Amino acid sequence: MTQEAAIEGVERFVDRTVDATRREFRVGHALRGTGLGPGGALVDRLRRDADALERRVVGPELDTYRQRSIEQFEVVLAYADSEEPIDAFTDDLLERDSYLESLDPAASPDAREAVVDDLLARLERLGDGIEPLVRRPEDEFWPAVMAAYDRPAAIELVEVAFPFTGPLRDHRDAFAFTVEIDPGAILGGALAKGLPTATIDYTDEAIRAMRRAERQVVHETTREIEARFRE
Repeated sequence: MTQEAAIEGVERFVDRTVDATRREFRVGHALRGTGLGPGGALVDRLRRDADALERRVVGPELDTYRQRSIEQFEVVLAYADSEEPIDAFTDDLLERDSYLESLDPAASPDAREAVVDDLLARLERLGDGIEPLVRRPEDEFWPAVMAAYDRPAAIELVEVAFPFTGPLRDHRDAFAFTVEIDPGAILGGALAKGLPTATIDYTDEAIRAMRRAERQVVHETTREIEARFRE
């Protein structure tokens, strides 16, 4: 299968995941513990103006995640299409990994190593799982999928190799999803204008939203596989 067809297929999966995460993300949850004053007028305005916060903060973060995921998958494709071990691609894979960007600076070297090991193990499973797909001669994604796998194997690939939140669940304390915001830039007005920047730690909400998005997209994709194999 051509690289373009493979990337088109994974882009569909990533786009669905990003869209589902965006829908699941709750700004009100993320604002807890921001230091802006729980229940204060500014927090209330940020909650009411969730669309503004989403455009200025959540949207850009998800856009970056999408781009890095596609770039990382291109490296996974190179691994799947080669005879080299995953170690030969480690640097390129980790350079494009969004999760490593969100490691807590206070995380111990052992915690970081455990996260890296799990990230690479997941990417190796994905690369090994798609190897039959990348070696197919078809030029389009779904014809290649249906030629490379039977229905149970295709579903297993989606349910086992595609899920991506395992490292987040298994190493929750090693991550800190944070972003600095300028309340004045987001809200405007005299109330917010003189306020200092504030740090939002949205780790719990990011993990919750991504886990729910992951389950939704895996479910939708398995249903699509079943439908296509019935045609």
